Amino acid sequence: MWRGQRLHAIARQDAVLAAAVVALGQLEVWLNGAIQPKATAAGCELVLGLALGWRRLFPLATVVVVSVAASVEAIGHVPLQEPLVPLLAAVIAVYSLVTNSTRERAAAGAVVALVGAAVQTASQHKGLANFTFALVFLTFAWIAGRTIHARTAKALSLEREHAAVAAASAEEERRRIARELHDVIAHTLGVLVLQAGAAEQILERDPERARETLRSIRASGNEAIAELGTLLAVARGEPERSRHPQPSLNDLDQLVAVTRAAGLPVEVLIEGRRRELPAPVELSAYRIVQEGLTNALKHAAATQARVLLRFGEDELEVHVADDGAGDGHGGGSRRGLAGIGERVALFGGHFQAAADPTGGWRLQATLPLPR
Repeated sequence: MWRGQRLHAIARQDAVLAAAVVALGQLEVWLNGAIQPKATAAGCELVLGLALGWRRLFPLATVVVVSVAASVEAIGHVPLQEPLVPLLAAVIAVYSLVTNSTRERAAAGAVVALVGAAVQTASQHKGLANFTFALVFLTFAWIAGRTIHARTAKALSLEREHAAVAAASAEEERRRIARELHDVIAHTLGVLVLQAGAAEQILERDPERARETLRSIRASGNEAIAELGTLLAVARGEPERSRHPQPSLNDLDQLVAVTRAAGLPVEVLIEGRRRELPAPVELSAYRIVQEGLTNALKHAAATQARVLLRFGEDELEVHVADDGAGDGHGGGSRRGLAGIGERVALFGGHFQAAADPTGGWRLQATLPLPR
C-alpha cells in the first residue's frame, strides 16, 4: 500500500512538471515571432513536455523521446538558438535519468542526449560553440544527478543498516525475554507442583507441615509474579524505577531454600573471594543455578544436588551436579539449556551440560569477568 501511494505521489509531481513545461513551451512558441514554423515547433515541444511526465518511471525512454523531439524540431528548421524549452527539457531528462538509474543506463542516456545535441547543431550548420553550450548544461545536469544519486544511495544504505540493527536488537530482546520467562515459569511451576504434591500427601497426618508447605507455595508464587511483572515492564518499556529488581547471587540462598523445601537436598560451595559482580553476570549465574536445580527436580529424579561457585580473577565458574538419571532425556524440552547456552555465549564464555561418567548429571558454565 505504501509503495502504491508513493508511486501515485511521484506520478502527480511529474505530471505537474510536465504540464508546466508544456505550457512554457507553447507560450514560447506562440509569443516569439522568431520561432518558425510554429506548427512544427508547437508539436515537438508538446511531445517533449509530455514525455517529462514519465521521467522517473521510465527515465531512459524519456531522454530518448526528448532528444528525438528536439532533433525533429531542429531538422524542421526551427531556429536552434530561439526556443529554450528543448534544452530545459533535455537537462531535466538527463538529471532524472542519472538520479533514478544505474550508472550504465545513465551513461547510455547521456550518449543519446549528446548525439541529439550534435544532430541538432549539425542540421542547422551551427558551430562548435552551440554544441559546447548544450554540453555545459548537460554536464551540469549529469554532475548534479550523480551527486544526488550518491547521497540517496548512502542514505538508503544507512537506513537499511539501521533497520537491520534494530531488527537484530528486537530479536535479541525477544530471545532474552523468552529466556527469562522460561527460567521464571519453569522453575517456579516445577517447585509449586512438587510442593503441592507433598502437601497433599501429608495434609491429614501432619497438617502443620502441610500449612508450611502451602505458605512456601504462596511465597514462591508471589516471587514469580514479581519477576514476571519486571519482565512485562521491560517489554512495555516502562521506567526502571517501576520494576522489581532482577535476581542475583545474593538471592541464591532463597533459591536453594525453596528447592530444599520442594524435597531436594542441595549443598552449596563457594571457592575464591566472593565479590559483587556486574548485574548481567549476577543474573546469568543465578539463572544457570536455577536451571540446574529445576532440571534436577523435574526431570532427573535426583535425591541430592550440589552447587559450586568458583570465583577467579578473570572468570566465574558455575557448577550444578545431581545424582539423577543423567541421560539428558528426562522429559524436558531442552529450551532451558539452550537459553543458558545463549546467555553464556553473550559473555564469550563456555557452557557444557552432560551426563557425569560417575553417575548423575552435571552442568558447568564459565563466565569471563571484567578486570
